[in-house]
Amino acid sequence: MQRSIFGVFTAFLCAICILCAIPAFRKNRYGLGIFFLLNAFTNIVNTIHAFYGTLF
Repeated sequence: MQRSIFGVFTAFLCAICILCAIPAFRKNRYGLGIFFLLNAFTNIVNTIHAFYGTLF
């Protein structure tokens, strides 16, 4: 149960990071946009790890 709650939480954070990256790229703040996308990728990896227990 705790793993699935953590997975849902990290998936929610991933969506927030992607939504924050879009305006950053529109305002030509590429460093901030890339930072948000890297954070979103990390959250996706954590979501996969939480749900399946393994990364590969």
